[in-house]
This record gives sequence, structure tokens and C-alpha cells, in this order.
Amino acid sequence: MKIGIAGNGKIVHEMIGATKNIQDLEIVAICSRPQSRQKAEEIADKFNIAKIYTDYNQMLEDGEIDFIYVAVANSVHYEYTKKALEAGKNVICEKPFTITAKQTQELIDLAKAKNLFLFEAITILYAPNYQYIKENLNQIGQLRYVHANYAQYSSRYDRYLNKDVAPAFSPEHAGGALYDLNIYNLHFVMGVLGIPKEVIYRPNLGFNGIDISGTALLDYDDYTVVCSAAKDSESISGIVFQGEKGYMELVGAPNACALVRVHKKGEEEILINKEKYNHRMVNEFVAFTEIFKQQDLATCYKTLEHSLNVMKVLEQARISGKVEFNI
Repeated sequence: MKIGIAGNGKIVHEMIGATKNIQDLEIVAICSRPQSRQKAEEIADKFNIAKIYTDYNQMLEDGEIDFIYVAVANSVHYEYTKKALEAGKNVICEKPFTITAKQTQELIDLAKAKNLFLFEAITILYAPNYQYIKENLNQIGQLRYVHANYAQYSSRYDRYLNKDVAPAFSPEHAGGALYDLNIYNLHFVMGVLGIPKEVIYRPNLGFNGIDISGTALLDYDDYTVVCSAAKDSESISGIVFQGEKGYMELVGAPNACALVRVHKKGEEEILINKEKYNHRMVNEFVAFTEIFKQQDLATCYKTLEHSLNVMKVLEQARISGKVEFNI
């Protein structure tokens, strides 16, 4: 599995560090815009990446590359992924997959038509602790309430307060709390519970109309799910599933899936950690590598169904909260 990277941001550094010891995976190229070539050169020097491109189309012509890892601004995920698929490359695209469900469906249809692999890089779905909750939630009896929270004071928020808008807070780049942080809550909750009947989003909007924090209410038949996220404040993060016989809690940031706490009535509380890697991104890339090695398109496309469902709910939430992207 030979990967060409599109992008040079923080997530690229994390991805390379997380994947450096994965067998059958090699990063062979990195591409950045011409004005950011120095950043790409620094990454290439640090991680011994052989090829540097400043023209994305040229990288797509590189016959050595199997996969493109799309790690550019949210607003161009769709464009970069579509170009790669059209060029016959498999793709791993960072979250959020696209801006709209229609775009996601188009990419899925294109990948299937060309028998290509297409993955959304969402760490949760491949985390052992997520799988534990999914498989053991019935231990706490009838579910009654779920509260998911991901609060992370953004390193770019002080700039934002001074009207210096980074892409993370830009309507032109599909920024904001819903698409950046709350998407993890939605992926986790929907992966465990399925598709909600209805979703309503109540955002706190900043001066430029972007959601700097907000809460999504998901309506299921017998219970309500609350998904909150904030880039403007800090708090305890985690997800609590409350049932009639106890509760099950994902402790800490939902994208990390670091620890599970189980409390059942009349029993001693227990802590569970099924994780075996020291970085949250390792599980997903191990899975991608194995699926590609086995040429298991069926598993890949099954996961895409989940990503499409999440994108539909994400888009519905954004529209209900009147968060508009200028794209």
C-alpha cells in the first residue's frame, strides 16, 4: 500500500508518525501548493519521503502510488477525492468526507464504478473500545439517554476573537464545531445506535456565522441523544450511555476512544481498555492496509454506507441550525 499525501497540516504529521511502523504501508510522496513547498520539504526530510509535488495532477500520474491520502481543507475534500478516483487512485479522505450527502454519494458511486477503495479516515470505527461498547451495550438494560460531549478550546480561537479567521472557523472552508468535532459524536452514536428519526441542531454562532459550539438533539424511538461540541471553551469530554441497569461511559475525547467505564447496579465499577496501540490513528490504517491487502471491497463499501448516513444527518443538522457555508 503506497501512499501519496495531499496536504501538509498538523494531521499529516500525526498520520505519518502513527503509520511509520505499519507493515505493508509506505508513504512515497507528498503534495502541497507551490507557496507551501517549504513545509512539504520539511515533512519529507523529517520522515524520509522520497518525492515532493506541488502539482496535484502530477502526483496523480505517479504510477507508484496506490492510495491518495486527502488531508486538505474540508471545503476541497470532495474535489481532491473525485480527481484521485477519476485518475484511478484509491483514496483515504480525512473527515468530514464532504460537505453534502449528495457529494458523498457521488464519490461512492464513482469508487464502485471503478472498483476502487475509498475510506473516510474516522478513527472511531476501528477502535477496539468503540467495538466493545457496540457489542456490550445490552449489559446496561433498556437505553434511556445518551450524552456525548467533545469540548476542545481551539488553538485558533484567540485569533478568531481578533477577527483573524483561520480555516477552522471559516464558512468558506467548511469550518465550525459541527463538522470538526461533533462529527465524532455522530459517528460514534450512529455506529452504535443506527440512524435517528430526526435531528435538530442548536449552534452558538460567531461573528461570521460559523458555529463555534453547539448541540445536536437526535430523536430515537425510546430515548434522546444529545451531542455537544465546542471550539470556544473547554470541558470534560466523553460519551455516556444511560440504561435502566447502569451506564457505560467512553472516557475522554470521542476521537481517541481511550477508556471505557462500566457501572452496573449492584456491581463494582470496572474500567476496560482494549486498545493496544499508542496512537489513535494506528487502528484505522492497520484496517485499511489489511482490507486493501485482501482486496475486500465489500467491507470497504459497507463502511461507506455508514459514512453516507452520518453525512446525511450532519447536513440535516447544519441546515436546521442555519449554519451556512460560502462554498
